[in-house]
Amino acid sequence: MTQSRDAPDRQSFVYLIGRLNRGIQPALTQALSPFDLSLPEFTTLSVLERKPGLSNAQLARRALITPQAMIQVLRRLEERGLVTRKVDPSHARILRSSLTAKGRRLVESAGTAVDAVEDRLLEELPRGSREGLCDALATVGERLRSL
Repeated sequence: MTQSRDAPDRQSFVYLIGRLNRGIQPALTQALSPFDLSLPEFTTLSVLERKPGLSNAQLARRALITPQAMIQVLRRLEERGLVTRKVDPSHARILRSSLTAKGRRLVESAGTAVDAVEDRLLEELPRGSREGLCDALATVGERLRSL
């Protein structure tokens, strides 16, 4: 880890993001366990809640997993009656995924548990700072795409 010469005790952004990523996964896994959902499954459901009709490849990119892993995630979600997949009318090899009513109810319930984890993580930050932090991270995420 390299430190800024201006702030010798300050940890680097990349280190902090990595540490947060590794630390939040166990907390989210625990929060999702009562719903019998893995983190990739919940991520897939929450993405489909906002953007129904995505393909396997699109979902894999948004869930940060491989297309091969997404096939397994979607298969399990479909077997549980949480997701339906339909052939794209313009391209027979593409399956478009959508939430079922049961899937919408589950992602809403599980989302409450995930929100509680987020609230615990951010509880010492004022509301405006939380929004600013999320905006800044979204900006960095967009920039990451161009690297």
